[in-house]
Amino acid sequence: MSVDVLELALGLTRAMLAAAQAQEWPRLIELEAEREPLLLRRHASDPDSLARLDEILAYDRQLQAIVGRARDSAAEQWQQETDRARAIAAYARP
Repeated sequence: MSVDVLELALGLTRAMLAAAQAQEWPRLIELEAEREPLLLRRHASDPDSLARLDEILAYDRQLQAIVGRARDSAAEQWQQETDRARAIAAYARP
């Protein structure tokens, strides 16, 4: 039973990675909400289950990197727009 749950969680994790790579953030959030209860269950510690958990953790590290880069990019774009707006406002002052 635990392996089936972990296999489902692994499939969801792969789908999460694909959504993150496509920058489909709402889909990523939906998949995470679906996956979370599966991972919160107690799982066996047999080699097969541990291998699936390790794979999920490896994908999660990739997800964190992708999301981190997207966050940093959004923050940079926001800062550029803020700086641009300030420059325009400064020139507009009498």
